[in-house]
Amino acid sequence: MANDSQPDDVVTLWQAQGSDGFRMSTEDIRKRIETMNRKLRRRNFDMYLVCSVIIVFFIGWMFVGMNSLQKVGAVLSIIGVSYLAWQIRQNRFRGAATGQSGDTASLDHLRTELARQRDFHRGATFWSRMLALAPGLLVFFAGFAQAQQAHPKVVRIIHFETISCVFFLIAAIPLNHWMARRYQRQIDELSRLQEEH
Repeated sequence: MANDSQPDDVVTLWQAQGSDGFRMSTEDIRKRIETMNRKLRRRNFDMYLVCSVIIVFFIGWMFVGMNSLQKVGAVLSIIGVSYLAWQIRQNRFRGAATGQSGDTASLDHLRTELARQRDFHRGATFWSRMLALAPGLLVFFAGFAQAQQAHPKVVRIIHFETISCVFFLIAAIPLNHWMARRYQRQIDELSRLQEEH
């Protein structure tokens, strides 16, 4: 008979337990901020390196005999890549001390940084970057193809490069939207945690 009442006791005990909800400690928030900061520093370094290589490439091409269309494309590309580097610098992680003002201040700081990263990958910031990069590259390839009309094999390679460039520009759209959604999910998760707090 004692076994018959045991399952009811377990259910009653389970139902009587209080639920405080899941909360992030100040240490958890600090770790997330540090992890995000480390990833963004690495991403920024890689992007600065890529921007530098592209700028050096186009400057180098300007000293090789180019037609006027190539020069315009090279200058526009340098401007577009410089604008990208400037956006990366403007978007860098704003590392503030965490945990000194309590959990709420740290959580707000983390949410602000996540929102900054989300906005980097969507909206006006993203589209201005695309508009700055695309024309210069396309004009450069058009000038390159024009200069190499006498060499059909080279023109085919240039067409392939142009198609690849357009493909990567188009692929950047869903990739950046995916990144923005990922940051938005993290912001939503933090909002739920703060409501439970």
